[in-house]
Amino acid sequence: MIRTVRLVTRPARYLAGLVLPHQCVLCRCFADSTGLCAACWSGLAPIGAPVCERCGLPLGHTLAEPICAACWMDPPPLAMIRACLHYNDVSRKLILAFKHGDGLQLTPFLTSLMARDFAMMTDGEDSLVVPVPLHRQRYFRRRYNQSAELARRLCRITARGSLATDILVRHRATATQGGLSRRQRHRNIAGAFSVRQDGRTRLAGRPVVLVDDVMTTGATLFTAAKCLSAAGSGPVSALVVARVARPREP
Repeated sequence: MIRTVRLVTRPARYLAGLVLPHQCVLCRCFADSTGLCAACWSGLAPIGAPVCERCGLPLGHTLAEPICAACWMDPPPLAMIRACLHYNDVSRKLILAFKHGDGLQLTPFLTSLMARDFAMMTDGEDSLVVPVPLHRQRYFRRRYNQSAELARRLCRITARGSLATDILVRHRATATQGGLSRRQRHRNIAGAFSVRQDGRTRLAGRPVVLVDDVMTTGATLFTAAKCLSAAGSGPVSALVVARVARPREP
């Protein structure tokens, strides 16, 4: 029955796309293709080279060894961090709509931005792709984990990585990180994650790519990475849609 419905709806969606005008996924104005309209596109700020090879922080100019000062003095617990966009007003609206506005229709657009970095960061099927988990209370309210939706589609469209949504668990409910200082964020998220006992065998030295929507201070990603490394994983990297591009305090 499900197969029949899919066979019927796919042609219907294709014909609708030919006949009906596309709408911008953010402002709902006319767009000449699926995704964003020209005005919203112009408001996005992609992150391009040069960036710190370790933490992905945009650098002001090309360096002989492209490592930012903070990573020289205090390397983060991640082998690599990459983000597609600066976190500005437009990307913020986009991510909030995806995260809190039942915006799963934004998943294809967001993963199209992430796909190139994801393919670079994954080592075939050997890499485990771990979305940053939600606590069950927040999951029940939101009804989906936005990071898991990104990770699932990235694995599918690139045919790389092995999705592992059940290895890392957020066993402690935490207050929202919004409005907290760097130190408060790290204190808030400390001890919030654990690795399932049966997940340790799957980790066993394999490289991991953490997937999340936004990086602000790195507190969530750093805590998750430390938890995975302590459980025996290989090098842990992280990929996010957008990041607050400010220097990390060493």
